[in-house]
Amino acid sequence: MAYVLGGNNNEGDGFTTAISNFALRAMHESMGLVNLTNVVTPTQGNEFLIPNFAPITYQDYNPALTGGSTGFGNANEQNPALAQGSIIATPAVAATAFDVFYAWTTSFQLAATLGAELGESFAEKVDQRVCAGFLSFKATPGNTNYATSADGFVRPTQLGAMELLAAGQTGGTATVGFTSNSVLETVRNVKQAFKVARMPGNPMIVLDSNGYVGEAVAGAAGGSGSSLTRLLAELTGGAVSQSGGSNLSALGNELLSSGKIENVYGCTVMFTTFLAGATRTVAAVPSVAVIVGAYFGDAAIFTVLKEGLQIKTGEKPGGLQQWLTGLAYMGSGVGDLRRGGAINIVQD
Repeated sequence: MAYVLGGNNNEGDGFTTAISNFALRAMHESMGLVNLTNVVTPTQGNEFLIPNFAPITYQDYNPALTGGSTGFGNANEQNPALAQGSIIATPAVAATAFDVFYAWTTSFQLAATLGAELGESFAEKVDQRVCAGFLSFKATPGNTNYATSADGFVRPTQLGAMELLAAGQTGGTATVGFTSNSVLETVRNVKQAFKVARMPGNPMIVLDSNGYVGEAVAGAAGGSGSSLTRLLAELTGGAVSQSGGSNLSALGNELLSSGKIENVYGCTVMFTTFLAGATRTVAAVPSVAVIVGAYFGDAAIFTVLKEGLQIKTGEKPGGLQQWLTGLAYMGSGVGDLRRGGAINIVQD
């Protein structure tokens, strides 16, 4: 029997609540990139401010020496340069309408479908904002460092971009330690760069799971496929033995079953279809089309939720349709350029 939307017993409220509940479940079940970021709420307005300053380091102290700025020994008072970054939340909406007759015949199944769709779409929209934030990382290889600190060692102010070339691509001048035509070697380069910069913990790496589109690159040896399929081939040698029987590796099996690898060289590798495109110079080849992934650690990326998902429903003039709107107010961006970098993935 159909359950009539907007009946005498506040059925409309139950319909809206059902949509919200199914949307909430879909959001909680999502395992997107937002889980890798720090989620914060601005206390005023729609802007979240993040202070950044140069590192304060210890110097070897000798009280018998002179020349320091403190008036005692050789100690120098450090005055680190203070900067302030910001991430701004902006509105996002999903608006649709459906025939009232659907609600008359499939009321709660319709609510479940609409709720799941809105919840999943909201989670994807947040991930799209996270991926767009990757463009804020330094676009070129090589770290940018602060001036030598009090302890005599340099520290990065920005980590350099990694370059993942097409499979077999050669030519140009590659930056040693930042450029590779292998996904696994790129992971090794990321791990090395992260440890050389003395960043705490292990980096998260985000690469593309969809195939490339765009022009061929000079020096490329042919189609490479997505980073996900390339990594699978590198892990398993084609995934399946050609002589019969399976030789799928444990990491390859994890990649196929979950879409990510929790630990390869100490790094977590995830894949997404939402990476933004750009035109950059890669391995000394100018104006190459790339999609921009990222590697980053804790406190590198923030997601600002001014307002989470809200769902509103109502009847359109004429009474033949119900309107449904999902509302959100969010933003995402890089909070600390010292704690992450871009991965320029050449499209082939």
